Amino acid sequence: MPDISEKHKIADPTNVITLANGLSVLRAFLALPIVYCLSLDAIGWTVVLIFLVVITDFLDGICARHAHKVTNLGKILDPTADGIVLLSIVLFMTLDETRNFPTWFLPFYSVRYLMIGFAAIFVMNYSSLTFSSNLLGKWTVCISALAIFFYVIRIEIVGFYILLIATVIGMISWFQYHAFHLSFIRKSG
Repeated sequence: MPDISEKHKIADPTNVITLANGLSVLRAFLALPIVYCLSLDAIGWTVVLIFLVVITDFLDGICARHAHKVTNLGKILDPTADGIVLLSIVLFMTLDETRNFPTWFLPFYSVRYLMIGFAAIFVMNYSSLTFSSNLLGKWTVCISALAIFFYVIRIEIVGFYILLIATVIGMISWFQYHAFHLSFIRKSG
């Protein structure tokens, strides 16, 4: 959760342009060609682009840790890039009438994502804490991505059950994030 260290500016010039941050930004922009390929029903290309998203997510963490360039900006860019990609695909599949993607997942994931993000930003603005994802939050993203992948390749029944698991884990992690944020607000208030 929090990394208690001296407070650094999120946009500290020495910590903005890093390979890890560049990979996160690239990952966010990959949402556009993924959605385009989905609109053409070009499943092969979509799978290749999703694979690139997974690789860039994996590599940005490795680059940041090995180069000792874990930055406050990177801690925000990484989950933001994940959210942009996941929500773009989910929005497309929810609106695409040829797919059987459950419509309830879009508002659930969106509201969860925004509430956790805004609470973290609020706490970061009033403290020297810098947040990173909790373990269940990371599992939520991974399992959601796996479920979405099964919907992309049109194995929807498997995707649905995996999506249910992701939702349960997502609700638990959401509770954990908010319990932490509320405890921090109570202690500092």
